[in-house]
Amino acid sequence: MRKGVSIMHNVEIYNSSQIDTFKAAVRFENAVGAKESELVNCSIHNGLAWGIYIKNSANIHLHNNIVYNFRPVGVAFEGVKNITFDGNVVANIVAR
Repeated sequence: MRKGVSIMHNVEIYNSSQIDTFKAAVRFENAVGAKESELVNCSIHNGLAWGIYIKNSANIHLHNNIVYNFRPVGVAFEGVKNITFDGNVVANIVAR
């Protein structure tokens, strides 16, 4: 079992995610550690699938990010606890 946190500030994620899958440009799955992961002031754009997908996770903070030009889902949460989603822009999410 591995433990850790992800802290990303002022990062650009471009042309990421895998078409027709749940493999999003940014994905947290089963991240339930006591420490907090952060995604702050990031630009996530121009992917062929989902932008951000957080599943069965806790203690994740997303602040002031831009999620732009994904298909068919911009941001999705499933089975999460203690998630902060504040000041983010999600735009231009189109069908497959």
